[in-house]
Amino acid sequence: MKYKSCHLIEHGISINVDSIQACCLSRDFNKGQLPIIEKYENNKINWNELFEIKKQHRKHQKIQDLIFCEGCYNLREEDWDEDDYISFINFDHWSHCNSNCIYCSVQRCKPKTKNNVLNAVKELIKIGKFKNNGEITFQGGEPTILKEFENLLNLFIKQGSKVRIHSSGIKFSRAIREGLKKGKVTVVVSPDSAEKDTYKIIKRVDKSNNVWDNIKHYRKNLNENTQNLVKVKYIIIPGINDTLEEISEFLTKIKNIDIKSIIVDIEYTFANKHMGNISPHIYMLMDYIEQFSKENNINYELYDSAKYAQQSRKFNPTNDFEMNKFKEQFEKYKKENINQNIKY
Repeated sequence: MKYKSCHLIEHGISINVDSIQACCLSRDFNKGQLPIIEKYENNKINWNELFEIKKQHRKHQKIQDLIFCEGCYNLREEDWDEDDYISFINFDHWSHCNSNCIYCSVQRCKPKTKNNVLNAVKELIKIGKFKNNGEITFQGGEPTILKEFENLLNLFIKQGSKVRIHSSGIKFSRAIREGLKKGKVTVVVSPDSAEKDTYKIIKRVDKSNNVWDNIKHYRKNLNENTQNLVKVKYIIIPGINDTLEEISEFLTKIKNIDIKSIIVDIEYTFANKHMGNISPHIYMLMDYIEQFSKENNINYELYDSAKYAQQSRKFNPTNDFEMNKFKEQFEKYKKENINQNIKY
């Protein structure tokens, strides 16, 4: 019998500041809370207890009793894998960063910082409960300034894992560069604008030139088979960078430096507040980026909030990308929904 299974409930963990959770897909518009596997102290993880709790999560999800998971895009109609091992790890256990993004949830809650999970990961590998057929993700604070980052990254590359790193792009990382060369690392940089003044408003640091220079350096280490491993992300922030002019400048820059992968998201607080009723002009921006990507052979992805928004989408503004008509309709919807902007 097939149930609504999930690879993260089966074999994933998200290591947070003071707890380990089944995943990191926390959504305010979902009911319930993230399945917490266990608290952890002094960076020690009891792997036997953890796997027992994951068994219970699987059991509850089989009868669709994990309320939090309702509507999640990771659920799929497949048989469950009952084996005990970890192959998906999300590192979200620190908050240090070299930018100060206006939309950052870490900046808002200012959690304590705990480091040094390297030994716990080594123990997982030692007991034979780690498999490299999933993905390792670094997010939370800025990975490149995390003390144990390079050791963790090199360990996973040695294991043959695929590693996805969310970075501000401000600090160039030789470890990331070497991982890109080996085809084992994907780096996601989110400048959110190609315009220096807008970047400074969003990031609250004046590092736009550094970021775009580093994106270019990372891109140089890719070949035809690995060209999608450097991904540039655009988070649509209503009232700040949600204009056709901003998007057009961003896309031109992407094309000029030969980036082959774009990720689009919608600012988290805005998305949570308006999910199910998001302004049509936001969807038009997403459509515009997607159309540009198709025309220029660029991989187009949606991330988290944008995925949920697309899932609940009821509005299809236009398929006509003739600029004068498109812009007229875009400005109409943007003006009608100006009160949806979030004040930062």
